[in-house]
Amino acid sequence: MEYKIQLNEEQQKAVEYFSSPLLVLAGAGSGKTRVITQKIVYMVENLSIPVNRILAITFTNKAAQEMKERVVSALNLDYQPQWITTFHSLSAKILRIEAENLGYHRDFVIYDEEDSKKAIKDVLKEMDLDSEVYKPERIRNVISQIKQNLDESVLDFYAFTMPHLPEIYEKYNYHLTLSNAMDFDDLLINVVKLFREYPEIRKSWQDRFDYILVDEYQDTNLVQHEILKLIVGDRDCITVVGDPQQCIYTWRGANPDNILEFEKDFPKTKIIKLERNYRSTEKILSVANSVISSAKGRWKEKVLKLWTEKKGDEDVYLISLETDKKESDFVSKKISSLIKEGYQYGDFAVLIRMSYLSRNLEEAFIKRGIPYQVIGGVKFYERAEIKDILAYIRFALQPKDTQAFKRIINLPSRGIGEKTVEKIKQFYETDWLQALQDAYPNLSKKIQIRLQEFLEIIDYIRKHGNERPSETAKYLVNAIGYEEYLESKYKDWEDRVANIHELFNALKEVEKSGKTFLEFLEESSLSQAQDSLENSNSVKIMTVHASKGLEFPVVFIGGMEDGIFPSGRAFEDIEQMEEERRLFYVAITRAKEKVFITYARKRATFSGHLNETKPSRFLKDIKDKVKTFSDRRRIEEKYRATSENCVTSIKTGQLVKHEKFGKGVVISVSGNKATVIFETVGHKTIIKDFLKVV
Repeated sequence: MEYKIQLNEEQQKAVEYFSSPLLVLAGAGSGKTRVITQKIVYMVENLSIPVNRILAITFTNKAAQEMKERVVSALNLDYQPQWITTFHSLSAKILRIEAENLGYHRDFVIYDEEDSKKAIKDVLKEMDLDSEVYKPERIRNVISQIKQNLDESVLDFYAFTMPHLPEIYEKYNYHLTLSNAMDFDDLLINVVKLFREYPEIRKSWQDRFDYILVDEYQDTNLVQHEILKLIVGDRDCITVVGDPQQCIYTWRGANPDNILEFEKDFPKTKIIKLERNYRSTEKILSVANSVISSAKGRWKEKVLKLWTEKKGDEDVYLISLETDKKESDFVSKKISSLIKEGYQYGDFAVLIRMSYLSRNLEEAFIKRGIPYQVIGGVKFYERAEIKDILAYIRFALQPKDTQAFKRIINLPSRGIGEKTVEKIKQFYETDWLQALQDAYPNLSKKIQIRLQEFLEIIDYIRKHGNERPSETAKYLVNAIGYEEYLESKYKDWEDRVANIHELFNALKEVEKSGKTFLEFLEESSLSQAQDSLENSNSVKIMTVHASKGLEFPVVFIGGMEDGIFPSGRAFEDIEQMEEERRLFYVAITRAKEKVFITYARKRATFSGHLNETKPSRFLKDIKDKVKTFSDRRRIEEKYRATSENCVTSIKTGQLVKHEKFGKGVVISVSGNKATVIFETVGHKTIIKDFLKVV
């Protein structure tokens, strides 16, 4: 078989195994996507299973599209497989067919985070609650957590500090139902509800699929795990692939028990480990293994030890810089230097733990003329100007949509304020368009004229928007004078106008593909940060979370200081600290050829004051695996010093000097550490590298 040529022995076993549920523990860069793709190809070619009877679920639209393209190429298909998708997209597809069983219309709206927050603000206003006490962002996160736990009794826990929360929760869900809308969490829990309440519907969906594969299983939450169990039923037709070492999303609901205890929910599970790495050099993997080998608790049982035949003689470097500005300057200089050696800008990624750290990097890159892209900033479809235009079309086609209606009714200003909206609301029975038409005779002549223009625009969109979205959007922008509105309101209006024109292009592509506007709207609602990743020749700046699943020849990991990486929030919680460790492991394993880890000895606070920092506690795990240098000394092997002051020369009884604590006497030596009595601070145990013989 030709596919075997592309697989190592363990990968081949994973592809050909079908006797029971299969858990593939696949380390970073071990070819897990190849395994899933080849398993699909194997089923089609060897087991005669039609490709559209195979359900393959992954975590980002980008990953799903790449997998589709691989399958299409391998099987020489002239169409794209229908069921290679994400959990949210799968749920949306199911509910587009079955929504009426749950009291929704099939053309329901998907509310994004901003829509959800606005709905919560409406509820708080209706209940006359202080939005400073009941912060919409906080409420939205709590509601999401409640839904992801499939347990409304969690409400009681939060009600201790927010007594009005149960009522807010109820009214928020009612608001969504009234708008024929679901938020992201509803997409998932409504599928669980549907399958639990309607066994015949669950059976019909089970019968659609002969086999199910899931990638990145360590990132699934309770609801996604439940959906999977309901679709699989009592069959053995499942393979899940994941890496507990890359479980970095518990803060947003990922449940590590799904993979750590997979065998409990799927009896007779076989486990196959993929530990051969095809991405990184031996030295990079040595550093990564050192980080993850210190993992604690249950994680240790499923820790993989990566290995590779890719030798590479490039060391991993740890660089100490005086300030955060100098850190960014070092990164920009190093990139410029490597460009001269033949690298392209697109070969570089700068990974940061906190997004605010990008500012210094951007300034340094601009100064040196380095092209860059920040990943995970404001996504294209979340930009205000894009949401404005899409909200018009959204409302015209789905007039129950309260948030779309409120966004556009007075945009640009047509003299329809909150009092008028309240008056219109009194006529609401079926939807906002009906309410507008019924309220019309009761409004002032001036507002009637403005409203007439608005209704004519909406009528045009209703007739043409779904089938000719690009043309309709152009008509809309001209009809409401939107470009003039942008020019009058924003300093960066030209950029915003350019975004609108890019929207026209995107909608033109929708027309060419034969999709409707509503299908396009669903896809844009479910887009993720990585979906905006450009293939342009530019340095990518992103958080470590956003880098998951990606790889680059050269990786810089910045801000390796306690309080940043690991985050200060992790200091009181061992579980969070372990997740920070896994996050560092993920950062290192994005690199193929070179890794530069940097930290600043002083970093500016938000007020601009320079504070001294402490190197990240994770660095001690890799001290013997990296080459270290500092901008205050010439490059040296800090942990393998060869000078007369090297670690091996520190002995009991010697007089030594420390940069911070001054002079002292060594009273004992253990490994690479020495206990010293200093003249000023007394006993201290110090890594010998930081001591000089006097």
